Amino acid sequence: MGVAVRPVAVTDREGWFRLWRGYLAFYRAELADGISEHTWTRLLDKDAPVWGLVAVTDGPDPAVVGIVNYVLHANTWTDRPVCYLEDLFVDPERRGAGTGRALIDAVVVLARTHRWHRVYWMTKEDNAAARRLYDKVADATDWVRYDAHM
Repeated sequence: MGVAVRPVAVTDREGWFRLWRGYLAFYRAELADGISEHTWTRLLDKDAPVWGLVAVTDGPDPAVVGIVNYVLHANTWTDRPVCYLEDLFVDPERRGAGTGRALIDAVVVLARTHRWHRVYWMTKEDNAAARRLYDKVADATDWVRYDAHM
C-alpha cells in the first residue's frame, strides 16, 4: 500500500493528533496545556509561518501514517527563507516502507520550487534508525546546538 503526501487538512485532526502524541511519547516530551492544540491551529492558519504535511495511505480507507511540520524563517546569511523541518514522525507499523523519505522529499520539493535556501533538521544522537534515513538524503554537519532555557 502506497502513500500520498499532501498539506495537512482540518479532516486530518484525529490522525495528526494520534501521530503527534506518538512523537511526543517517543521523545519523552511533555508540553504545557494547550500547546498541541495551538500547534494544530497554526498548521491550518495560512498566515502562520508553520506548515504541515501528512502521508496518507491510498485505497478505500485512507489513514494518516506520517506527519512532518516545518517552519520558514529569515536567515542572516542569505536573502532567501530557510526551512527548519521541526517534527517528523511515522507510524511505527509503517517504518521502513519509505514514508519518512516521502515526507522529507516533499519538503525538499517545496524548497526547490519556492527557492528556499536550505532545509535543515536535528535528531537525537542515538536515534539510529532515523539517522540511517537522514544520512541518505542530507549531509550531517559538525555544528553543536545550545539551548538557553527561559
